[in-house]
Amino acid sequence: MTNIHRTLMTLMLRNADWCGLVLILLIFSAFQTKKTTQGITGVVLWKAGNFMPAPDAPKRTNKATPVVREVYIYELTTETQTEKDEAGFYQKINTRFIKKVKTGLSGRFWVRLPVGNYSLFVKEEKGLYANSFDDANNIFPVQVQRKKWSKVSFTVDYQAVY
Repeated sequence: MTNIHRTLMTLMLRNADWCGLVLILLIFSAFQTKKTTQGITGVVLWKAGNFMPAPDAPKRTNKATPVVREVYIYELTTETQTEKDEAGFYQKINTRFIKKVKTGLSGRFWVRLPVGNYSLFVKEEKGLYANSFDDANNIFPVQVQRKKWSKVSFTVDYQAVY
């Protein structure tokens, strides 16, 4: 019996009120399992309307607002590995689908993932949407590193004018 266990037993014997709490803590710690401590966390925002700067225009009050959407996660994907319609929505992704997650009312989401490189898409009525690319033409690339959370902000803005 370790010193911690002896101390806990002494506490339980001296104060019966602590007995239940200590027992719950012991059971909880015994059943804890190793969980993936890395993944992607972020927010999905919606932008629509005129965001064009103009010197004489009154100050605009339209801004990005949080939105509920499904975020689709695929292995890292380039433009050549997809099929798009004429409006620019992705109709088919020819890489491995990993997972999907739904944002909350605040637009926020998080998903545990293994270390790796991923592409993010947001589900819209007309198909999947993404608007960020790196210099290798990877679509909305996100790298997940060991024991780290990658933070993203995904702005759905196909109805915005800049």
